[in-house]
Amino acid sequence: MQSILVNQDLASLRIDKLLCKKFDISFSLAQKLIREKKIKVNDKKADTNYKTQVNDTILIFVNLPPRIENSISKPTISKQKQQKFWDTKIFEDENIIVINKPSGLASQGGSGIDISVDDFINLKNYQLVHRLDKDTSGLLLIAKNNLSADFLTNCFKNKTINKTYIALVYGHVKKESGTIDIPLAKKRIGKNEKVQADIEFGKSAITKYKVLKHFNDFTELELSPITGRTHQLRVHCKEIGHPILNDIKYGGAKVLCKDKFSRLCLHAYKINIENYFGKTLNLQTPRPNFTLK
Repeated sequence: MQSILVNQDLASLRIDKLLCKKFDISFSLAQKLIREKKIKVNDKKADTNYKTQVNDTILIFVNLPPRIENSISKPTISKQKQQKFWDTKIFEDENIIVINKPSGLASQGGSGIDISVDDFINLKNYQLVHRLDKDTSGLLLIAKNNLSADFLTNCFKNKTINKTYIALVYGHVKKESGTIDIPLAKKRIGKNEKVQADIEFGKSAITKYKVLKHFNDFTELELSPITGRTHQLRVHCKEIGHPILNDIKYGGAKVLCKDKFSRLCLHAYKINIENYFGKTLNLQTPRPNFTLK
């Protein structure tokens, strides 16, 4: 069991946001721990909406890895870098901001990460409600207040947010469309963690795909995840024999093509939010530029 005594620096944070700030975990994992009653505040079951106060005692009934950057000073972000980051914004209203995250920028901090989306939005007290892999580009939702954070979190939980990705994959995909239904599980391999297909113990993972264009050595796919498992699209593409180009982790050396493309060829292209405060919100980036050399 771990415990935290809330000081002034941690006060006035929602309990899930505090867990992300203090430990190297995702927003979704923080909320899962709260739902599973593994977090208590002052010996009572934690409420997701609870804002911490000075001298609150938080009990955590699971071992969580500390966030390394908490022990060092926060990164200094120049006004030029801040402006460049916010120039990626494609939508904003009173509740959310949506950015077109570039490949190479991590969503959250961690080992080996100098600066992340979280560092930029923390300057404005905004919140991340989901993540994209560091090398995946595209649409990322940022909540401007607790109301919108709760709303979007529930949308993801209830599957009323629909996301569409575009990917370049290895080889020639013969079937023009289909559904990949392969359960996935995280596995520890030495010091590294990978997601693998696991029919017996894995969690349900479903992806729909459609061929957009055929090339000589690769195929452009539209990918629509029905579930939201870690690395789901990357592993599902690998499992059907067509890993994403430059995804060395899951595709191996055969998908390395930095001579043609400078980055991981995966982009979050569209987001549809049903009943977004009384309306349907459709968001889309320009077609992804995977930087063909």
